[in-house]
Amino acid sequence: MREQEILFLNAFNAIPGVGAVTIRALKNHFGSYEAAWRRETSAYAAVPLDPQARGALEQRKHSVDPERAMRDVTRAGLWIMTDDDPAYPRLLAHIHSPPAILYGKGSKEALAPDHGIAVVGTRRPTAYGREATAAIVAGLTAARVAIISGLATGIDAQAHRSALEHNGTTIAVLGSGIDPASLFPPENRGLADRIAVSHGAVISEYAPGTPAVKEHFPMRNRIIAGLAHGALVVEAREKSGALITARSALEENRDVFAVPGSMFSPTSAGPNRLIQQGAKAVARPEDILEELGIDYEAAARDTATASLGAEERLILDLLEHPRGIDEIKTETRLPVSTIMTTLSLLELKKLVRGLGADTFQKV
Repeated sequence: MREQEILFLNAFNAIPGVGAVTIRALKNHFGSYEAAWRRETSAYAAVPLDPQARGALEQRKHSVDPERAMRDVTRAGLWIMTDDDPAYPRLLAHIHSPPAILYGKGSKEALAPDHGIAVVGTRRPTAYGREATAAIVAGLTAARVAIISGLATGIDAQAHRSALEHNGTTIAVLGSGIDPASLFPPENRGLADRIAVSHGAVISEYAPGTPAVKEHFPMRNRIIAGLAHGALVVEAREKSGALITARSALEENRDVFAVPGSMFSPTSAGPNRLIQQGAKAVARPEDILEELGIDYEAAARDTATASLGAEERLILDLLEHPRGIDEIKTETRLPVSTIMTTLSLLELKKLVRGLGADTFQKV
């Protein structure tokens, strides 16, 4: 999309109350965003628009300066991705009403992982919920599955942090602008920065300066579900935003997973009900990976191999066939103590196995 079109697309998107459906309707009717912007609002009467969106255009368009709105994007250090960009996520492009524009920090490439799972839940998790999230996310990231969530306090933040701790890719989708003054919740600004500099992405369809209001979060949840191949609900009450994400996932033909919990815990009521309705119960990462067609053990070995040190890689390369300690010492000229320590580390990573008599082989 040419820069002039992005300028006016961004200007329309900066009008509170104007969303993707309205923006596309204007472009379709007038032929371009620029042509639509340059028309008087009275001309919009000929366009089939939602009455509230039409009112927002009539009341607020005059207060938006396209050039200034674009400077706000630049000042916040954001990139823009439009729905005709070749890098626009394929899965997201096929949901009902995909965003016409995305603002982001971090890696655009992170938005199109081979496999991605949305991990969502309550803002007030129990210790069980936090531990379950950490354990499942650790296993998913070991298999190179991207973790997608909403940066909210609680389960969302735990999912992002656990992905970062295990050098995984994570994507945060906001219900506010990404600029520091608008980013919600403010206590997770540091987490957002960590995600952006760790090969992940922080994105929003809301322009800089847009505050977080409750109407934004169901819209945000459709993006979380749309980017993912499936959605995992860890803990959630029976009426919660996490269940909106689960419903969005079902509507887009994504898999839905849930962590079962105590019948006496209010925060397990939502996942337990989802399981009753057909969601897959999850007690370990493999329960999700099986549905994605991923061999957990093989993926974990690939991930472990990619992070090997020089001595580990040297010894592992020798063990395509069984070798004893003395053979390894002759080939590598490393001290026996170093060889034994390295072999122990490789065994812990499930990359080699002992065959007895001080003989080892690559798994």
